[in-house]
Formats: sequence, structure tokens, C-alpha cells
Amino acid sequence: MISVNENVTKFIDKLLDREEELGIKSYYLENKATVIDCGVNTVGSIGAGILFADISLAGLGKVSVVPGIIDSYYINFAQVYVDRPAIACLGSQKPAWKLKSEGFVGTGFGPARAISQKPKNIYAAINYTDDAETAVINIETQVLPAAKELDYVAKQCSTDPECVVALAARPNSIAGSVVNGTRVVEWAMNRLFQLGYDVKDIQSASGACPIAPLRKEEPMFMGASFDSIAYYGMAYLYAGTRNDTFKEAVSASSKSYGKSFNALLKESQDDFSKVDPAMFAPARLMINGIQDGSLETYGKLDPAMLLESYGLKR
Repeated sequence: MISVNENVTKFIDKLLDREEELGIKSYYLENKATVIDCGVNTVGSIGAGILFADISLAGLGKVSVVPGIIDSYYINFAQVYVDRPAIACLGSQKPAWKLKSEGFVGTGFGPARAISQKPKNIYAAINYTDDAETAVINIETQVLPAAKELDYVAKQCSTDPECVVALAARPNSIAGSVVNGTRVVEWAMNRLFQLGYDVKDIQSASGACPIAPLRKEEPMFMGASFDSIAYYGMAYLYAGTRNDTFKEAVSASSKSYGKSFNALLKESQDDFSKVDPAMFAPARLMINGIQDGSLETYGKLDPAMLLESYGLKR
């Protein structure tokens, strides 16, 4: 079986070979772990964001940034295609590993999750594990991880710290914004998983989503980034069989649809976990049946809601 950690080593090499060009910087810590700053203390770049996102998808997809126009506004879109999306999205890209220690808070995702099996119920559902010696972790954080944080990652992955590679970026950095734009397929897969659908039935997928403009305040940026997916994110899934679950896997099925994520965050007292899970779904979903050639579409796009979230006038 493919090792998602070994599969991304070529992307790590590209980052390390192009540090100056990409506006990033690498560090070797006292425990010999490697940290690549893609957008914490560095400015980063779109190119760094693309490689950051490629790694988060375990090298099982391809990311690009393409131009789009919404009501005469030029908007960057993240475009992604993914093979083996159950592994790439749920087994790697999903931000499901909370990292916290004194002076440090971050969210881990990427290939290392498959070694640590966090959370185990996902890996049981997709029937996947990775036992690679090298552990590659993406981290959304406002500060760079230190040796103690990567010692913990190494322990959870049953490897030595010198085998840990951590890529770090603030969510509201250039690289972080690109990565958040690529999550539209992940949101679709995660929502289907929550609804009890066998996500292994999705063989390939693609998606396109506006990249939210950077904001100084991280919560404001994250709200706009989530609005990008929920109100204008599009996912196209190749499914083995038809299923009634698909109609529930779009944001319009939520009772909270029509409200911005920043409004929902205020209602939930700054706790996204209290927001209706149905909102964490793409705006538009197309399902192409592999066996019967069927094509079904669900949800809708809301450009007005998106532009309002970005602070733009129609």
C-alpha cells in the first residue's frame, strides 16, 4: 500500500531547493527535526502555498491557482484534483490534530496523521495506515513549533525527531489562504463521512473555490475562508453508486444557511464546534456515477453572500 509520507518527499525537496524563490525558510532544531516556515515569520508565496497544499493532500492530488471573475471582480481560485480522496482528504488533509503546549497552539494535518492515526475512527472507516519512518506534518499556527512540539509529534508517530518534517504557516498568510481554498473536496468528503456514507466509494474528485483575501485578524479571515467554500465552493465527485446522502452534503441543507461564518461564530461564542456541521459543506456538488454514467447536481452558488463576506460591493 502507498505510504503517504514517503509520497511527499519530492515536494519537500522542492521547497528546500527553492527557499529564496518561494519566500520561505527552513530550520534544523536542536533535536534534529526540520521546520519549514511557509508563512509564519516569512511572507511566503503562492508557489509555497501550492506545494504546502500538495503535501497536505499526501501527493495524491494536484493544486493550481487560477483566475476567476465574480460580478466583475477578479478573484483567485484554488483548483484541485484528487485521486484516492478518502486517503488524501480524510486521511491526510483534514485538520484534525490539535497541538497545544505552553506558548504554542496549532492544528496539525497532512501525512503524519496517518501514522499517528488521529482520529482513529476515520482510519478505521477508510481502512488505511502508514508506518513510514519519516513523518511529515502541516501545521496551521501563529508561531513556529519548537523542539518540544516536534518531540511530541515524533513520539505519537513512533519515530525519531530527526525524521519529523514540519511545515508551518499562519491561516491568514499567502500559503495558508491557498491551502484553505483547496479544502472544498475535503469538506465534501468529511460531510459524507459524517452522514454515514462509505467514502471509499468516491474514486476521484476535483474542486474549485475562491481564495479568501487576507485579513489582519485571523478569525475574520477564517470566517471569509469558510464562506468561500460554503457559498461558492464547487466539488465534482466520481462515485461508484448512487446514494440519497449526496443531497444532504451541501451547505444549503443547513438550517444556518444564509448566515456568514463570522456571524455564526459570534452566535456560538467563538466556538466553531458549536456551528451546525451541515454548514461545513461545499456550495455546489456534482456526482458522476462511474457505473451508470449518471450526473446529479446539488446545492447552489451565492455570489452576493461571498462578496459581502469579502467586503466587496455588487
